[in-house]
Amino acid sequence: MSKSLTIKQRLNACFILVIVLFLMLMSNELKRRNYLTAGQSVNSVFKDQVAAMDYTHKLGQLFHKKELDLASLTISTDYVVGGYDIDVLLESFSALQNTPEESAYFKHLKDDYGKLQSLENIFITNQGSVSIEEMSILLKKIGETLDQLSAVQIAEGHKLTQISDKALAMNMLILKLEVAFLIVIGLLILLIIFKREKPIMRLVD
Repeated sequence: MSKSLTIKQRLNACFILVIVLFLMLMSNELKRRNYLTAGQSVNSVFKDQVAAMDYTHKLGQLFHKKELDLASLTISTDYVVGGYDIDVLLESFSALQNTPEESAYFKHLKDDYGKLQSLENIFITNQGSVSIEEMSILLKKIGETLDQLSAVQIAEGHKLTQISDKALAMNMLILKLEVAFLIVIGLLILLIIFKREKPIMRLVD
């Protein structure tokens, strides 16, 4: 076996090293994208979904309080129209990045709340025939919409968590493949370096 590498062995070794570098760069890029996907999903869950669920829960409490106030009402003028906290929460909710399904339920919620405010104004001013039962039915409908909205938010949070888990699992797979590639390529380089060159047969005159 020759102590020095032949030109062919050197070229083969360089070719394999170039492949190693290329695979390493591709692997790093894939891992970077997967980490970004996981990070974005986690941030979205924390900033939007958690905040949206908090707003939905608080809105549910405020509308439930209205139902209780309405049930124990004796004089129409004692009833409080609208609610500053409700308006603030609805405005905060609308500023979030909501899914199409969330936006649809949120639109129903705002429409029903607008109808409720109209009924409330008529009710306390006695400018029309609005009964407590009508407002109770509308408040119940609002409560159901909030329940549906909450269910959508839970499902969306679960979906985003799954996306994050898949991205992290893909990173683990890439790392394992990377180690396997390095082992295989290392063995190939050793084979090339220590491979015996076949002697060149020359014709004897």
